[in-house]
Amino acid sequence: MDAESLTQVERIVTAVVSGAEGRLRKEFGEKIEEAKRHSGVLYEDVLRRLDLVVEGHQALDQKIEKLEARMEYEFLETRSLIQLSYRQLQERVETLEHRVQIIEKRLGLSV
Repeated sequence: MDAESLTQVERIVTAVVSGAEGRLRKEFGEKIEEAKRHSGVLYEDVLRRLDLVVEGHQALDQKIEKLEARMEYEFLETRSLIQLSYRQLQERVETLEHRVQIIEKRLGLSV
């Protein structure tokens, strides 16, 4: 093979390699752009879902606050009713004890 043929083969190989390199760069560029678009879509979906989680968390916080307030009110009301009932029972016991003392005195049972 002479120098001229070798130079011609070299030009052909260089042209083929350059063309393949250009096509590969173009394909890689397209794939990278496609991956960027897909990543963007996934990112937006994650943000949307995160917003839903945040909204749900806020709704649960509000429900818990309302429940706590209602339970505190009911606890105080129940406590008041128990205290009232205790006072009434205490008065009844004292009245009955007094009556028993009077009966014991009348019967001569008091010591």
